[in-house]
Amino acid sequence: MSLKKWHKILISYAFPLLVLLIVWYITLIPLSFQSLGFWFCLFSYIAVSTVLWMILNGRQGTKVFKFSSVLIAIGVVVIIIGSVGGSAIFRSKGYANILTYTEGNFEEDLTNKDPANIPTIDRDMAERLGSRKIGEVLNLVSQFDVSSEYTQIAYQGKSVRVSPLQYVGFFRWLTNRSEGIPHYITVDMVSGESELVDLKDSIYYSHSGFFNDDINRHIFLHYPTVLFENPAFELDEEGNPYYIAPIVKKRFSFLGPTDVVGAFVVDATNGDIKRYDLKDIPNWVDRVYPADMVMTHINYNGMYQKGFLNSLITKRGVIQNAEGYNYIVLNDDLYLYTGLTSVVSDESNIGFTLINSRTKEAKRYNLSTATEWSVMESAQGSVQEKGYISTFPLLFRMEGRPVYQLSLKDEAGLIKLYAFVDATNYQKVGIANSLAGAWSNFTGGVISSPSEEEVDPIVEKQSVSGKIATMAEVVLDGETTYFFTLEGNDQAVYTVKVSVNKQLPFIQVGDSVKIEVSGTEVIGLIKE
Repeated sequence: MSLKKWHKILISYAFPLLVLLIVWYITLIPLSFQSLGFWFCLFSYIAVSTVLWMILNGRQGTKVFKFSSVLIAIGVVVIIIGSVGGSAIFRSKGYANILTYTEGNFEEDLTNKDPANIPTIDRDMAERLGSRKIGEVLNLVSQFDVSSEYTQIAYQGKSVRVSPLQYVGFFRWLTNRSEGIPHYITVDMVSGESELVDLKDSIYYSHSGFFNDDINRHIFLHYPTVLFENPAFELDEEGNPYYIAPIVKKRFSFLGPTDVVGAFVVDATNGDIKRYDLKDIPNWVDRVYPADMVMTHINYNGMYQKGFLNSLITKRGVIQNAEGYNYIVLNDDLYLYTGLTSVVSDESNIGFTLINSRTKEAKRYNLSTATEWSVMESAQGSVQEKGYISTFPLLFRMEGRPVYQLSLKDEAGLIKLYAFVDATNYQKVGIANSLAGAWSNFTGGVISSPSEEEVDPIVEKQSVSGKIATMAEVVLDGETTYFFTLEGNDQAVYTVKVSVNKQLPFIQVGDSVKIEVSGTEVIGLIKE
């Protein structure tokens, strides 16, 4: 074979292959026939190589063009057959059985005798509490931020959200990667207590790492042919950090619906990867089944029990999820909660379901209640002049009856009020600035609309004056945030977003300021 021909082969096939490998390294597309991205890359490689070969060989490349065209055509036909063959049109019974229920006992599973034990801190509030916590350590804020993950898990019998710190950009990763990420944040979903946890061994693999330190790429490079979902940050019962990546597989055909078949458990400190089948996953692991997948499987089960045509035409007995969900910890396991309603009527729920996020064990409770969205609107309407927005509620059995509990937040995302709403008569609402007060108002039949002077349920607002002693700035969630202390009180580290006062970039150490604070978060600032 002549050197000239070798050049043509290198240009036509080796060079596109090198580009393809770079694309795979960047995009992390699984090398599997079950991935549409893999088929797209394969077709692109064949097409580009063929075009280059024809350019270099002229008419002599016609045979290669014909051969490549046949390969691509066969591939397209295979994809169509795989997609149609795995669709609900032909596999409706399989779709219906992708999730199976056992009957739950509402009285045994969800009786709550103490309103104070209900988790009320949602993701937004947890992020705020976590940001305040890292703001207390000035030497961290210029190098690290708190990741927005805030995974809700069952940890030591409690419902908590956990999130690692993350590098503030590429150059902060470059200068700090040798020492790793030294902390993570925990937020108790009941009490709102947050903690900045010091790690004995730092985190070296995370979502904020670059190149091979990226947790997704780390797993991909070890298992390039395996499909897996986005890894979730978790803790074992000793507080050690891990990432849990659900291993998924297509059902019914190589391009059918996705289901979990196992999990990668990755030690975030040393990168050690352990692969588990579903039945062998450790009990401390919670986030194996992604919420979006679970919600989709609930709808599959509800739509196709009586066949594909029934789901389109008569829709008899077709049900769907409530288009919203929440999490609750029961017996040290994390469960996804959502209501079930008929697709032909959205006035009420016909029941609800709890689904174990590790095992997908599903319990169905046949209990007729108002829909979660009706309850949310009722609670918001009780204090409509305030314009508060409701969180997605949870349903409990309290004093022998089904009751929804939810929180009401202002535009800034701060929890202002708590509410209990009767699940069968959603016009009955009890609202107050504490859980105990809301429950008292609910059981007493009184709807209370607190005055503006009532105390914030999380922290009290107050005014503080003084001279700025130290000051640092960092970008959090796309907005410049300043951390500062005042003279005579270096224990309190205040945080303020630039949107609070546009003059913040011009305020310096030594300037006198008057601030209005909620805890350590500045909600008003004036330069004196």
